[in-house]
Amino acid sequence: MIIVGPCSLESYETAEAVLDGIYEQMQGRDWYFKGSFDKANRTNIEGDRGPGLDQGILIFKRLKDKYPDVKFITDIHESYQADLLKDYVDAIQIPAFLCKQTDVLLAAARNFDVINVKKGQWVTPKTVVGSISKIRSVNPGAEIWVTERGTQFGYGQLLVDFGSVPYLSEHFDKVIFDVGHSTQRVKETGRNGGDYKLAMKYMQTAPIFGYDGVFVEVHPDPENAISDQDSQLSIDNFLNLI
Repeated sequence: MIIVGPCSLESYETAEAVLDGIYEQMQGRDWYFKGSFDKANRTNIEGDRGPGLDQGILIFKRLKDKYPDVKFITDIHESYQADLLKDYVDAIQIPAFLCKQTDVLLAAARNFDVINVKKGQWVTPKTVVGSISKIRSVNPGAEIWVTERGTQFGYGQLLVDFGSVPYLSEHFDKVIFDVGHSTQRVKETGRNGGDYKLAMKYMQTAPIFGYDGVFVEVHPDPENAISDQDSQLSIDNFLNLI
C-alpha cells in the first residue's frame, strides 16, 4: 500500500498537480492520497501552516469530485476536527506528537473505520501499541495502522529500527514506513532538514523488512514547498520508483 501526496495541501492546484502527475501510474494499486490542511507543529511561529481546516475541506471536496475513485487521508490535531472531516476523507491519521493523546484517538475512532497512528519519535513499539485499546474501546472493528517515522537518536537525528516490524505486525493491521520523515535531521539553522535520496532508498527497501506499505511525500516543486522541502520527492522521482 502507498500513501502519497504533498506534506501540506498548500492549495487545490498543488494537490491537483500531484494527482494529475501520478494518477495513471497508480491505477490498480492500493493507495491513498495524503495532504495536511494544517501543519500545526511547525518549529517557528512564522512557519506557513497551510490552508487551514475550512479551506482544506473545500480542497478535499473538489479533489473527491474530480477523482471519485481515489481514497483520501489527512491528519487531525484537535478532537473536533474528526467529525468535520468524516464526509470528505476516507481515513484519518494521528500525528506522531499526538499518538498517545486519548481524546484525539477516541474522536478519530468515533468517526472513522481506518485510522493511521504515526509512532512518536520518542515512544517504544510497546508504548504505541497502547493506542490500540483506546481506539477499540469505541470502535472495536476499526482497521488500525501504525506508521514508523524513525526513533529519536540524540537531539538531532532519527534512526529506523527495522527489527521492530515483526512486533508491530503482531498488533496492528498494517505497518507503514514513512520514508521521508525518517530522514529528518536538525540543521544548524534550527529547522528540520531531510534527504530525499535516502527516502528513495528507504522506499525501495521497505518490502525487504516486512512493511505493509510506505508513506512518501511527493510535491510538484519540492524546493518551493512550504514544508519538508528536503525530504519530498519530485513527481518524476516518484514515478521512476513506481
